[in-house]
Amino acid sequence: MNNLDNVFIIRSPLQLINSLEAIEYFNLHNNVLILIYNDGVNNNTQMNNLINMYKWKKIIRINEKRKRSKYFEYIALVKSIRHIHYNYLFFSNLGSIHKLLLANLKRKRTIYLDDGVETITRYNNVLLPNKLNKIKFRQVRFLFAGLKIKIEDNIDLFTYFDLEPFRNTQIIKNNLEHFQKKYLKKSAMDNNIYFIGQPLVRTNLLQENDYFEYLDYVVSLNKEKIIYIPHRTEIISDRLKSYISEKFEINNINMPIELYFLEKNIYPYHIISFITTAFFSLKKIYSNSSFSYIYIPSSKILERQEDVEGAYEFIEKLDINRIDLV
Repeated sequence: MNNLDNVFIIRSPLQLINSLEAIEYFNLHNNVLILIYNDGVNNNTQMNNLINMYKWKKIIRINEKRKRSKYFEYIALVKSIRHIHYNYLFFSNLGSIHKLLLANLKRKRTIYLDDGVETITRYNNVLLPNKLNKIKFRQVRFLFAGLKIKIEDNIDLFTYFDLEPFRNTQIIKNNLEHFQKKYLKKSAMDNNIYFIGQPLVRTNLLQENDYFEYLDYVVSLNKEKIIYIPHRTEIISDRLKSYISEKFEINNINMPIELYFLEKNIYPYHIISFITTAFFSLKKIYSNSSFSYIYIPSSKILERQEDVEGAYEFIEKLDINRIDLV
C-alpha cells in the first residue's frame, strides 16, 4: 500500500464532492485538504458542512476574503509543505496559490477535478493549447522567495465531460458511482419541477429583464409546481420573490443540489436550468429524470460568448430537451 499523503486544493462545494468521489475511485488514504475560502458566505458554509463527510488527515485553511496581499502568507504555506513528497495532487482552479502549489509540491501524479462548466473553458483555453505556464508579472515575485513558478508535470482529468485526451494526458470518467451506491437506492420519484437558478445577472452574462423573461416563459409552460433552487452565489431579489405562490416555491437548500436530492431521497421528475454543471452530474445519477436547458442566443449574452457557446456544445451532447423563447 502506498503510504504517501494525497493533497486536495479545493475552493468550492462541487470540488469537494468530486474530491470525495476521487478518494473512493482511486482508493486513497492519508488525504490532506487545503481549503480556500472566499467572499461567498454560502460557498464557505457549504464547504464547511461537506468536509465533515470525510475524516481528513489534515485540513489547511486559507482565507482569501481579506483584501490585503497574500504574498507572505502563500510563501509561508508553500515552504511549510514543499518538503513532503505526495502521491496524488488534485486541484481545479488556476489562481495564484494553485499555480504556486502545482509548481512547488513534489508528487507522483496530478489530476484536475471538475469545477463546473469552467472545466470546459480551462480545457479549451488553457490545457489544450498548453498555456498553463503563461506567467503573469505578479507571479515573478515568488522567484525572489526561492520558489518555482513553472509547472512541469502532466495533468490528467477526472471529469464528467467527454473530453478528448491530448499529449500525455489521461481522461478519467467521473460517474459519481460512490454517491449513487451510498444514497440512490432510497430515492423516490418526485412530481415537482426543479428549476436550478444561476447567477447570470450578477456575473454580467445576461440582462435581468431577459433572465426573468425566460423564467416567465418556463412558468407559463408548466402546470406542475416549480421549486426554484437558487445558486449559492445568486442574489434572491424581491423580483424573484414575487413569483412565490402555491405553484412556485423558492428553496434555498444551502448545499450542492446533487447532495440535496440524495440526502432527501428525492428522485426528481424534471430539471430545468440554463448552463449548469448539474446537468452532467445529475443526469449520471438520475437517468430516468427528464431534463431541459434554456438556450440563450449569442445576441443576448453580454460577455464570454465563446465560453457559453462551448458549454452548450457539451450540453447538447447530453441529448436533453432544449427550450427556446418563442
